[in-house]
Amino acid sequence: MISDGPLYLVTRDGARRLLEAVANGQLPFDAANYVADCIVMNDDFDFADEAVRDAIYFVEDDTGRLVAGEDDWRPTRDEILAELALLD
Repeated sequence: MISDGPLYLVTRDGARRLLEAVANGQLPFDAANYVADCIVMNDDFDFADEAVRDAIYFVEDDTGRLVAGEDDWRPTRDEILAELALLD
């Protein structure tokens, strides 16, 4: 659980590392999704810019589970890499 604390700025580097870890299989999507959800729901996090915000919301958004009707749904590697490219 991520609790309240000082304001923390989520940077492009941080968002990139999160997406790369998921794309490379170093971090399970469910774990990344949980972390991103905590960031989105906590008022103590701010985003460096819109691309960073969009990247975190991309990882946080697991509505594909509902659309696909699959509990183990996750974005494809190509979708993750496309989101990564937006951070460059």
